[in-house]
Amino acid sequence: MKNLIIIGVGGFAREVYWHAKKSLGCGVDWQIKGFLDGDVKLAAVDYELLPEKVLGDVNTYEICADDVFTCAIGSPHARKILVEKILARGGEFINIISTLAEIVPTAEIGRGVIISPFVGVSERAIIGDFVAVNAQTIIGHDAHVGNFSSIMPHVTLSGGCKIGAEVFIGSGAVILPKAKVGDGSTVGAGCVVLKKVRAGATVFGNPAIEFN
Repeated sequence: MKNLIIIGVGGFAREVYWHAKKSLGCGVDWQIKGFLDGDVKLAAVDYELLPEKVLGDVNTYEICADDVFTCAIGSPHARKILVEKILARGGEFINIISTLAEIVPTAEIGRGVIISPFVGVSERAIIGDFVAVNAQTIIGHDAHVGNFSSIMPHVTLSGGCKIGAEVFIGSGAVILPKAKVGDGSTVGAGCVVLKKVRAGATVFGNPAIEFN
């Protein structure tokens, strides 16, 4: 049996810990070993909230043959940096997919993906590598989510929309059918994206407008 290590020690990492305990493969293919610090240290009181021990940090941890990883960091950019450090040393990432998620067989799921409870992934949707999808999000038919993106709770990605790489989409946002969200952009909580968000932009509101 493999040993799962959760990269991250913040609130999202604690959430992923509990999601993982009710995810596909837990107790059969792998068991939870503990947490790894990222590049930012927390206050001592925050470490006391963790339900498992901290095994070290991403930069110095010695990877064991039976280790597998998931990266529970909300920031797409920070997640990419930490994942690449582990990959460069031969680490293996697995998917954490809640048994309470509904994923149709025609959907495509990359590696290192986190899919939380009550997520729906529809017909021929594509989720890239190292994407984090939070609870009660809907990913519609033919939608495409790029690598390292973060989708917060209660988001609706409508049919045929395209989400670029390293995108952050805030809670309750709605991306309308066939809309396009460019690489590295941020969509604020509650936004409604009608057509397009340019790469690197930050948008807020309904309809979404760019924030300078």
